[in-house]
Amino acid sequence: MYLDPGFGGMLLQVVVAIAAVGGAVLYSLRRKIRGFFSKGKGDNAEKSAPPPLNTETDIEDDAIDMLADSDSDSGKEE
Repeated sequence: MYLDPGFGGMLLQVVVAIAAVGGAVLYSLRRKIRGFFSKGKGDNAEKSAPPPLNTETDIEDDAIDMLADSDSDSGKEE
């Protein structure tokens, strides 16, 4: 039976991919199991919700606040 020279590299790639996927699955299962048995079960639902998106006005307000903070900080150094 003839084995192509690239077969060894391909086989190594498959082994590494299986190990990576297996590690990710085990890590995910471990987190889910630990979360299930953790004390604050109601808190987990709130933590899993994505944070609200910033609107343009929020970003502009943050930029203005940062500029105001940097201006007040530069006055303290003098």
